[in-house]
Amino acid sequence: MKTDRIYIFFIVTYFAEGMVGLAYQPISYLLKDVLGLSAAQSAVFVAWMTAPLLFKPFLGVLTDAFPLAGRRRTPYLLFASAATSAGWAALATSGSYSYWPVLVLLTLVNVGMGFSDVLCDGVMVERGKAQAKTGLYQAAQIGTLYLTLFAAGIGGGWLAEHASYRAVFALTAAFPLLIFLATFAVPEEPDRSERPHARLMWEGMSRFLFSRPFWTACAVIFLFNFTPSQGTAFFYYQSDTLGFSKLLIGGLTSAGGLSGALGAALFWKFYNKDVALLGRTWRLDTATLLRWSVLTGAPLALLYMAYRGPASAWALTALFGVAGVVMRLSLMDAVAKACPEHGEATAFALFMSVFNLSAWTSNTAGAKLYDALSATPAGPHGAMAALIATGALTTLACWPLLQWMPAQETSVPVAGLLSRGSARSAPQGAA
Repeated sequence: MKTDRIYIFFIVTYFAEGMVGLAYQPISYLLKDVLGLSAAQSAVFVAWMTAPLLFKPFLGVLTDAFPLAGRRRTPYLLFASAATSAGWAALATSGSYSYWPVLVLLTLVNVGMGFSDVLCDGVMVERGKAQAKTGLYQAAQIGTLYLTLFAAGIGGGWLAEHASYRAVFALTAAFPLLIFLATFAVPEEPDRSERPHARLMWEGMSRFLFSRPFWTACAVIFLFNFTPSQGTAFFYYQSDTLGFSKLLIGGLTSAGGLSGALGAALFWKFYNKDVALLGRTWRLDTATLLRWSVLTGAPLALLYMAYRGPASAWALTALFGVAGVVMRLSLMDAVAKACPEHGEATAFALFMSVFNLSAWTSNTAGAKLYDALSATPAGPHGAMAALIATGALTTLACWPLLQWMPAQETSVPVAGLLSRGSARSAPQGAA
């Protein structure tokens, strides 16, 4: 029963987080058409707006070390979700939109959404490690998140075309309230002991922070997710260079959501299972999946150079929706297993902050480079090709680091796990 309730919480929370994406495409057009920002200026705005996501570990410290009424998660979840809804409602009641008021309010709602995400992930790591289900829990989370992209993509495109910004923000304000309600599905009993939570958290985190596997994991996360061809630069490439309509861009987002959900379902189905391939049986554990992700990620990224029209856009979106989610879940499962006891939310938030730092850096750098290179003889197509090649190279740079990558709570390196038999000869009659 408790496991069922936890799944409900994960699914509803990530559904709400994903449906907030209805506002993203309208916000992109608000920056471009209402505030008149260039690609580089929009990227700077988005960087400041999403900067709170870089400080999620501090929110993790708060929930790990300082329980409220003996509970580390639920009281904070109730407060964060209610405050986030209030922030979107404030945007909905604004009479007009100018740079600084919009930036301040969007920054505040990102604080609230970031805190809700930290708390949800703290529950996932804490209970997932206890039941050896971190990968399955994350597959449910990410699968739900990508399913919502289907609605958020088409819906965001339709809203950008037909609805006012005030209406978009009013609708978005309803979704954090779902997290508020889902919090009551978390079976968290108050801790009546006199345990020094802050000291226990610090002892576990101090050993963790000074280990080589931790810093290796941070480097792999940053390099693997550094994709300057995506984000703001890609939006301007789609809308201005390729001439994609708002509805087409929204439809592609939806297609990415459906294929991403398929990728999460495949991860769920084959996670820690044996599969026959090339005359061998492979155990698809975290280490193997992570190694394959890096090995195939770089050449797959180069396929984006063929992204030139609607047909190639649909095909590549579907392919990378599936492959990208499997790769992401492999990496997230590895780092979830490495998080120390008493510091689950803090440690996972640290890793997710590296994800966000990589996205923040690559989005900003990609937009600036796209603007600069587009003005050269290479033009927008050459600029995009250069950004795609850069992303492929940073993925390839992860390969030599995998030998020190933690794959379990005990920080066993990936290389050690592989040497103990992730692959073996296929038995007679193996499927």
